[in-house]
Amino acid sequence: MTGVPDAAVQSTVSTAAPAASSSSEGIGQGFAGFTVQYAPPDTNGAVGPNNFVQTVNVSFAVFTRTGSLLYGPAKINTLFTGFGGLCETDNDGDPSVVYDQLADRWLITQFAISGANGSSVPYLECIAISTSGDPTGTYYRYSFPRSYFPDYPKLGLWPDAYYMSTNDFSGNSFAGATTWAFDRAKMLAGAAATAQLFHLSLLYGGLLPSTLDGKTLPPAGAPNYFLALNDSSSLALWKFHVDFANSANSTLTGPITIPVAGYTELCNGGTCVPQAGTTQQLDSLADRVMYRLAYRNFGDHEALVVNHSVAPTAGGGGVRWYEIRSPGGTPTVYQQSTFAPDARYRWMGSAAMDRVGDIAVGYSVSSAAMSPAIAYTGRTPADPLSTLQAETTLINGTGSQLSGLKRWGDYSSMAIDPVDDCTFWYTTEYLTASGTFNWHTRVGTFKFANCASFPPPTVTGIAPANGPSSGGTPVIITGTAFQSGATATIGGVALTGVTVTGDTTLTGTSGAHVPSTGNAVMVFNPDSQSATCTCTYTYDPAPAPTVTSISPANGPSAGGTAVTITGTDFQPGANATIGGIGLGGVTITPTAITGTTAPHAPNATNTVVVTNPDTQSGTCACTYGYDASPAPTVSSVSPSSGPATGGTTLTINGTSFQPGASATIGGVALTGVTVTSTTITGDTGAHAAGVVSVVVTNPDTQSASCTCTYSYMAVPVISNVRTTANPTTATVTWTTDVPTDSQVQYGTTTAYGKASAFNSTLVTSHSVKLSGLTRLTIYHYRVLSRNSAGTLAVSGDFTFTSK
Repeated sequence: MTGVPDAAVQSTVSTAAPAASSSSEGIGQGFAGFTVQYAPPDTNGAVGPNNFVQTVNVSFAVFTRTGSLLYGPAKINTLFTGFGGLCETDNDGDPSVVYDQLADRWLITQFAISGANGSSVPYLECIAISTSGDPTGTYYRYSFPRSYFPDYPKLGLWPDAYYMSTNDFSGNSFAGATTWAFDRAKMLAGAAATAQLFHLSLLYGGLLPSTLDGKTLPPAGAPNYFLALNDSSSLALWKFHVDFANSANSTLTGPITIPVAGYTELCNGGTCVPQAGTTQQLDSLADRVMYRLAYRNFGDHEALVVNHSVAPTAGGGGVRWYEIRSPGGTPTVYQQSTFAPDARYRWMGSAAMDRVGDIAVGYSVSSAAMSPAIAYTGRTPADPLSTLQAETTLINGTGSQLSGLKRWGDYSSMAIDPVDDCTFWYTTEYLTASGTFNWHTRVGTFKFANCASFPPPTVTGIAPANGPSSGGTPVIITGTAFQSGATATIGGVALTGVTVTGDTTLTGTSGAHVPSTGNAVMVFNPDSQSATCTCTYTYDPAPAPTVTSISPANGPSAGGTAVTITGTDFQPGANATIGGIGLGGVTITPTAITGTTAPHAPNATNTVVVTNPDTQSGTCACTYGYDASPAPTVSSVSPSSGPATGGTTLTINGTSFQPGASATIGGVALTGVTVTSTTITGDTGAHAAGVVSVVVTNPDTQSASCTCTYSYMAVPVISNVRTTANPTTATVTWTTDVPTDSQVQYGTTTAYGKASAFNSTLVTSHSVKLSGLTRLTIYHYRVLSRNSAGTLAVSGDFTFTSK
């Protein structure tokens, strides 16, 4: 793109941007359990009510909001374990993470390209969406095929869909950009979901989808907005309307040209950013707008904020930022400027806006006299239009990226906290020592003083002030400063069907609770502020249950008997136990509970108890007998030996195995167990070498041992794995505690794909030479050693970079 002199450089700065309220280390070199394998890091992050989730190439981690690690770092494709296909086997990166504040869900995405060709094996965009608000929990998984290689994917949240942009390639040739819409409603439910796409011409690339910040929705029916650079004095905007019920109604309109102040792309879109102590320059990625395109609806106006990197006329590099208003009508630039207060280089930015209209921009900053640092700036609505405050440094870099590696960042992420809708969370890369493939990342937070926290709620009354302990009473709680999404408890039991009207009234239905007086009435706002009423609520005793009979009065100890318990005053949600073991598949009426018995030790007289949700219970004068089911027998195990490290899949044969039976080998339980009446399969755990017993225990506590035995075989111990790398060869060395053979598996992914020649000579010091390597390439490898008994040891995954 041919540039023009920058007409919007901000010449002066005033008050400094707020100090950081927190700054902590993210995933990177030296982070426990993580090794840098790829560059750049593609740093991305999202914040929720309880967690911060960070993604980098090709890993993710879950943190508390105070920076403590909860999970990971883990490979992103572990989210797709058991899913099958390339999303499970590949771990190729370009990740994004988004928190959906409208549904309290997390989305993590990356592409799968290794082994794909776009035709017989399509490229895949892999998306995992959490099944709850817990990012360490389970995920629904999706894969969406593409004949083009979908590079640089960027994900955005909108009420009607999750939108994404990609830069598509056919082989090594750019093929144009694609806009995607994924069926959000189906994905939130874990149902089969589709994507609708519009592919643009070669004229356009580097689009961003808009992503909703805050909980004020766009106007009904509003399309999602996509934005890109157009020419040296304009931006291009598209409007994507999706109709998943009838794809013929979906439209992508545009581009609409938005005039902006003239600019020249930093480095002409290429590489020119200097660093201290090296001639290696860094990539600017100035040929595109930078993640995110943040959207807000303020009621009286809608706004988009975005940034890209430019070359100020006076030299150095600057961040050009925009606030665009009226995107649904005639989009116009409300304010803009290039932040370049000195001749240093500022680039790789990310921008967002809080709930009162403050704007924050984070970026990297470098020069020939300094290593890359992380800084940010911003503005409040009280500042003069088109100006940003003096920058604040989040952390100074103490290292520069050295020769042979120009890529930097690829993107960074400025997110807004959904709890207070005020706090900005910024994450990007920096270095603590000069080198290559040794990047660190940082996570910092800050907020502007004018974006005050929401006022705390007050609770003044509840009506009615009492109701039955069985629950089901509609109540109205009054007070002040109730937020949308607030919840309430009475005596610690949550109301159901809660609705907040204005900010003074909360309605809902009481749950079951032990009969009692003086129960606290509490309201909890989404920003974690809460209040307790001076009033209290009384749970009046509901009639206690009585239990008169059970039919049939006995059944096998293996369980599975359908029974009916009769009595009175059974409440919805009541629990029934026989001999202390709960019934399954329960159906409840006020006078009858039906369900199915679970396994139990054989016993002739077992109590029958019904407990209502309000904790009141009744015991039957009748009893139930668990008649002894046939005890298990164990006849054989196959194979009869395996490595002491475990992981051997076994089949145990016998009779009368009950569903849920467990098996132990030398006292160590099998995992991944599958049970039929005559077989149990599962995987051994680790155990000391030796000959051990095989035992099966049924859920009704009856067990049996096999006359057969199982042998845990000693496994060679691999240690001191080292690599000496050259341009096209590498020598791998290692040692074993006993004489073993030698082999190395290697490749550019953890699928390896290549193996060295097998060396059958049994030695304790091993050396294998790998040939035919490609220069400046990261290789994964593992070593394999087998002892004279044929027991195989396999190392973990290691990496090296060819010279």
